[in-house]
Amino acid sequence: MSKENNVEESIPSAAPLVGSLRSIGYDLETAIADIIDNSIDACCKKVDIKMTWNEEGSYIRIEDDGSGMDEEQLKKAMRLGSKNPQMIRDKKVLGRFGMGLKTASFSLGKRLTVLTKTLGKKAVRCWDLEYIENKNEWKIFLEPRDEKSIERLGTINSESGTVVLIENLDRVVSNSFSIKKQKSFFYKISKVRSHLGMVFHRYFSSIDKKLYIVLNGEKVEGWDPFYQKSFATQIRPVDEYLIHNSPVSVRINILPHHSKLSETEYEYAGGPKGWNAQQGFYIYRNKRMLISGGWLGLFPRQDSANLARIEIDIQNDADVEWGIDIKKSKATPPLEIQDILKKVGIEARRLSHEVYYRRTVTGVGGKANPSLIHDEYLWEQVSKKSGIHFRINKKYSVLEEIKEELDEHLKAKLDYYLLLLEEDSPGNLYAYPTKNTEEYAMLDDENQQRILMIVRVFKESTGSDLEAIIQHILSFETFSSFSPTQIRQLITTNWEGKFQ
Repeated sequence: MSKENNVEESIPSAAPLVGSLRSIGYDLETAIADIIDNSIDACCKKVDIKMTWNEEGSYIRIEDDGSGMDEEQLKKAMRLGSKNPQMIRDKKVLGRFGMGLKTASFSLGKRLTVLTKTLGKKAVRCWDLEYIENKNEWKIFLEPRDEKSIERLGTINSESGTVVLIENLDRVVSNSFSIKKQKSFFYKISKVRSHLGMVFHRYFSSIDKKLYIVLNGEKVEGWDPFYQKSFATQIRPVDEYLIHNSPVSVRINILPHHSKLSETEYEYAGGPKGWNAQQGFYIYRNKRMLISGGWLGLFPRQDSANLARIEIDIQNDADVEWGIDIKKSKATPPLEIQDILKKVGIEARRLSHEVYYRRTVTGVGGKANPSLIHDEYLWEQVSKKSGIHFRINKKYSVLEEIKEELDEHLKAKLDYYLLLLEEDSPGNLYAYPTKNTEEYAMLDDENQQRILMIVRVFKESTGSDLEAIIQHILSFETFSSFSPTQIRQLITTNWEGKFQ
């Protein structure tokens, strides 16, 4: 018997496999962006998204005016693994795995219905995961499942196009509905809007292939992470590299000092995730953003690097080398370019540091002292949701010399005095006002130590009771971005053991 005949067919069990596909790791924003990639590949000019709240009847409808599909094309598109990821593709194509439409939709809801139209002919296919779970059969429906689906699908008014309808949104809207969950749904819509404005911003400004995305009747506006319309943004020359015979371009952008921005401009430039999270590398593939900030494991985040944003452009033939995943939300630079990116990152962080502190230290005769330019600054700038906060540089050489001559008790008192000085400095008193928000930042180690320092000073010097010290610390604007409950718990936990 030949080896070719000594085989048997092993078809995956439907229900368990679909359950696994639902857990690839999409969130709502990345899932919708992945579906829109298909619309872009279909050469659409407009994408119209409706996210409708109706408790268990909530649904997401995405319509484009692209080329649409005929019956055979739709059948293939709805098949799991409809493309070979190893195949050579057109350089402008965003898809690779032939899985995005299905896995992105399945990650949100249990029913995916697609209506498409081309050359005047329509076709429909529907995956119903509840049917698959109950029957454990690989069956796809050739029409919408019920009257509600037909109504939600609607019609395609353009000459050609596609509608993607996702229902039974169990991963977006959970049971036991409430006003709070309704508010959460609308908050998620705002996150989707911000994400799409960031990921597809180059398409919005493109001359040859301009894209419009409308979400719940309102146009999605693009967010340019490099704020290149500002005359104060430093835009460095593009450097070109060839990695595994695929071109890679890299460009450093240094955003303006906050004093050159209005409050509105400052908030815009901070981006959807805020200044600290948006620093670092931005990776694009075919104008589509994959990575939005971060240092790819090469550097830590720090406030003085907030102004550094680096564009990296790769092509879709480099997906394997860069480790692009199905969600198009992760990438790992090949070893061959990591040293280059590290040098670029060092330079970008240096330039950001110079603009961020915006001063040099003057030596004898009014000349700048080169050895002190980057280290001997008196004030640090810290980015908060409420704006810029100024903090004394605790590593200033003179201050360190003074602290070396003090015992621990006096060091703590000096640190407390410096904290009061920061709190009441004119720069912080007249900084952007704190915004009301229900979201508190995590209480990091540095601020925990600052709080415990104040507790130590007050307990040892004044004998103040626990509640008086807690109320004093909660009055500090410095700690206003942290949860009062978390601060109270920190102090209470350390009250007896640490300071007796």
